[in-house]
This record gives sequence, C-alpha cells and structure tokens, in this order.
Amino acid sequence: MRFDLHRWGVFSLVGFGGFILQLSTVAALTRVFGWSAVLATAIALEVAATYNFFGHSWWTWRDGRPEGARGWLVRYGRYQAAKTTSLAASFAAAAFLIWWGMPPEVANIAAVLLCSIPNYLLAENYVFTSESSVDSR
Repeated sequence: MRFDLHRWGVFSLVGFGGFILQLSTVAALTRVFGWSAVLATAIALEVAATYNFFGHSWWTWRDGRPEGARGWLVRYGRYQAAKTTSLAASFAAAAFLIWWGMPPEVANIAAVLLCSIPNYLLAENYVFTSESSVDSR
C-alpha cells in the first residue's frame, strides 16, 4: 500500500476545496431553501465528489493522467466505485451525527475528518494508479 506525503498534502488541499463546496451547499440548501439536512447532505456530497474527481485528476495525480478516452473511462469507473464506498461511509456518519442532534455543518465536518485517510488510500492505491491512467487497448 503506497502513501506519498507530498501527494497527500495536495490531496488534502483539493479535498479542502471540495469540502468548502460541500459545506456551502449544505448551508444553502438547508438555510436558504429549507431542505432537510439529510437530503442536503446527500446532494452536497455528490457536488463535492464531482469537483474532487476533476481536481485530483488535474492536480493531485497530474503525473499520471490517462491517455485517450478509454483511459479516462477506466479512471472514472474506478472513481465511481471508490466514490460510492466513500460517499456511503461519509453519508452514514453525517446522517448518524445529525440524528444524534449535531448541526448539519458540524456533522459534515466530522464525517469528512473520519473518512479522509481511508479516502486518500483508496484513491492512491485503486483509482489513480498507473493501471487506471493508461489506455488499455
């Protein structure tokens, strides 16, 4: 299992941008539009995850960009599988904390912190590996 400290730092910066986007989306949907906190969290997680895919592809793992459409599809397929696992864990943690009485923004912060290292390891060792970065014809 690989762990690159510099890459983890870039991963964290890109993830922080997605996190700000996530919290802003939760706050806007709950406080401005009156959506339920759990539904707002589900939408916000998807918005942030989409941002993170492109951010990580262009900055975090820029040294291993896919070649051709097939390479991008392989990477995106792996990302979707990893994202489903990650979102399920993050959503479950946030929903539990909201149910427990925590404000939605704080619950989302806690969920992101709980899932950050496992998410990096999954991205580094499965999604953005060299096997997902080449066009396998």
